[in-house]
Amino acid sequence: MWYWVLAWILTILTVVGNGLVIYLIISNRRLQTTANWSVLSLAFADLFVGLTFFPLLFAFNIDNLQDAPISVDPFFLVSRTFLYFSATNLFVMILDRYMAIVHPLKYLSLVTTKVITLGVILAWISPMLLFSLPYALKVGSRGLLVARVGLLQLVPVLVFVYVTCRIFIIMREISKRTSRIFAQLAFNHAQISSNAVFYNGPESRAASKLTVAIVFFFIICYVAENYKCFCIVFGMCKTTATLEQVIDLLFVINSAANPIAYAFLKRDIKTVIRQMLARRKVHVSTANTHGTETSTSEPRTEKSFSSQSV
Repeated sequence: MWYWVLAWILTILTVVGNGLVIYLIISNRRLQTTANWSVLSLAFADLFVGLTFFPLLFAFNIDNLQDAPISVDPFFLVSRTFLYFSATNLFVMILDRYMAIVHPLKYLSLVTTKVITLGVILAWISPMLLFSLPYALKVGSRGLLVARVGLLQLVPVLVFVYVTCRIFIIMREISKRTSRIFAQLAFNHAQISSNAVFYNGPESRAASKLTVAIVFFFIICYVAENYKCFCIVFGMCKTTATLEQVIDLLFVINSAANPIAYAFLKRDIKTVIRQMLARRKVHVSTANTHGTETSTSEPRTEKSFSSQSV
């Protein structure tokens, strides 16, 4: 039962995390920016992954939970459609972040609201044209399968590897340049503390490591899936039930981790979350203070009343 326990834990994390991201962006005007439309679209895709993947698989295997889960045609169609939605929307957002980091001066002029909207539309249409409609209509051919696997599974993996390496190199160069500048300032001005040189270092490194880790999960997930597709197409290897279960868990792990890596690390969303938590803390403190004042005033009232009666 370990498989289903992990499955439902990941389902809850995926739904709660992406649902919170959607709520924050929709309810807060400060977050309704061009850069966040791709985040919102990705959150919707990952939310649908959480709502459909393991719940549907559980429904189709409810009579045989002790055995390895069986993938039937309706589940395969729905689950893979939303997984491809997640992959293509992540692809759009990664390219958006790549342009913002690598070409910051050209970003505002090139990546406009129309460009992001077009990218999001293509991210939702392309999986339907390459997979959903042909699979539903029973249109199958090796060429279509190769095109689907290549465009929706292989190309994102290769692009993510290149983009991640490129961003990592640029962030490292910026970090070194910033450290040299602060070191020079610390040398020229003795009043500047040496701790200021690396003030933003740990936080930036932690954010970079977490982002790379999530991309690593995506790559590992689709490397395993591509291996399985290679086995099916060419018949040169065999897959096992354990490999199928690991692939299923990795799919949903990726969708559960996306809001942490690509939304909660964004400065604007993190600021809104901190403000919400601060307001909640103030509200709880006020309520506790009010309750304490009420409880301490009641005995005085009773004492006063008894004194008047005497």
